[in-house]
Amino acid sequence: MNKKTIITALLTLVAMTGQGQTKVTGHVVNERGDGLEYVSIGIEEDSVGVISDAQGHFTMTIPAGRRDELTFSHVSYQTATIPYSTYAYVPELIVTLKDKVIELAEVVVGKKNKLHTLSGKSWIRTSTAGFKGDCKGDIEWGPIFKNQKDYLLTDILVSIDKCEYEECLLSFNCYEVLDKKFVNVLNKPIYKRVTPADNGKQLSVSPSEPVVLKGKKKYCVTISVVDIKGKGRLSFPANFKSSYARHKVKGRMRKIPGCPMIIVKGYEVE
Repeated sequence: MNKKTIITALLTLVAMTGQGQTKVTGHVVNERGDGLEYVSIGIEEDSVGVISDAQGHFTMTIPAGRRDELTFSHVSYQTATIPYSTYAYVPELIVTLKDKVIELAEVVVGKKNKLHTLSGKSWIRTSTAGFKGDCKGDIEWGPIFKNQKDYLLTDILVSIDKCEYEECLLSFNCYEVLDKKFVNVLNKPIYKRVTPADNGKQLSVSPSEPVVLKGKKKYCVTISVVDIKGKGRLSFPANFKSSYARHKVKGRMRKIPGCPMIIVKGYEVE
């Protein structure tokens, strides 16, 4: 194990190969040595993947015959890749996910500008949809939308039909859709904790950074469950509008005929 490998990706893991499978156990941290919560870990465009827990720990099993590199991604950090030759045979590897260098542009919103609904204005409930069981990282899901003007993203709203878990943690993401590629436009994660006390309520979250959605470009706002306590399911009011969902942590986005009723709001940028 050389020093270059240690400096490149920061992560503590133990890899054991048995019966053809590779079991990987690890700990993802930042440059200051802090554990990183809810990091996506897996093989790109595949269903092999997990997310780290609130302290950055994870365990995953890679099927026999797979020798792909693992990617580690988080909206606030640079993505790291670990080759099979490292995670399968090195007993313990410590590497860091490096901070992103973020330059925030100045955003001007007129004092008289009204809050606009960018997606979900005409939602009509037709069914329910959601997550069940141990669904951490299984699916992220949401609508595609496009506006003619530039808007500052201010609010993402979603209604809770029923939460049967003791509690669960939702993660919200916003992607720019470039052909078939989804590029995350957030630099900081957005989380919302949900309990049975939220049944029947509409919840709202806001980014902690200025996020401008450009006119005439496609965007997708998604929700996923990254942590749960207890057993059960979480359901939302849904509509038969087409949406995109990504199965597992690193799988491809797929278009499906149904959508949680996520409302996106913002102010027009001058």
